[in-house]
Amino acid sequence: MARLDRLLAIALHLGSRKRLLARDLADRFGVSLRTIYRDVGALIEAGFPIEGTAGDGYRLGHDAYLRPLALTPEEAEAIAIAARGYGATVSASLKEPLARAATKVEAVLDRATRERVKDLERRIVVPTFTRAIGPDAEVLAALHERKSARIRYAPAGERSTARTIEPLGLVCRGDAWWLVAYCRLRRDARAFRLDAIAEWRTGGAFSPRAGLSFADVVARDRHLADRLFGY
Repeated sequence: MARLDRLLAIALHLGSRKRLLARDLADRFGVSLRTIYRDVGALIEAGFPIEGTAGDGYRLGHDAYLRPLALTPEEAEAIAIAARGYGATVSASLKEPLARAATKVEAVLDRATRERVKDLERRIVVPTFTRAIGPDAEVLAALHERKSARIRYAPAGERSTARTIEPLGLVCRGDAWWLVAYCRLRRDARAFRLDAIAEWRTGGAFSPRAGLSFADVVARDRHLADRLFGY
């Protein structure tokens, strides 16, 4: 990473966290502590309102904020397409946050780019019969907090079963979203189609299992083979 790119990335990273130690930044950007000290010093000299010391950690001042990055027309269009497509599958609990995020992106665009994005949105249609139901806030919370869940899984044409699962990650496969999880019933990783989960009850925290992280499962089933998606 070029130094200018790294300086900007450090500034943005500090803006999204409460306080970070120099070691945290060094690990994040793959550089030495000495390099981080020089970079933070350069940002301070350039006028960035960074507070703290190497020993106590760094953060942006409470009253400080960073101006949003300018988006190119192509970047804005990519975000608009992604938001429109995901908006067709997102659960009710995430529709409002997605709409707010799209509004915030639109607010930082210049007039020409904003009109270009609006024109593109008018040319994108997502049919109402789309059935790829996406994750809701409860599923995302379980992923973030490493909490198990008691579910009733009822795929079309199959009998339903009660499962206790440990959520690992999400896969969008064709027209459906799948939750990859460790299944205590099958004693292995399985993928559960989200729109086939008839009941969900979040449980207690679980500890990561050796060799069964989301990255491990994806690496093992590199092409996400049908075995992983088997009932």
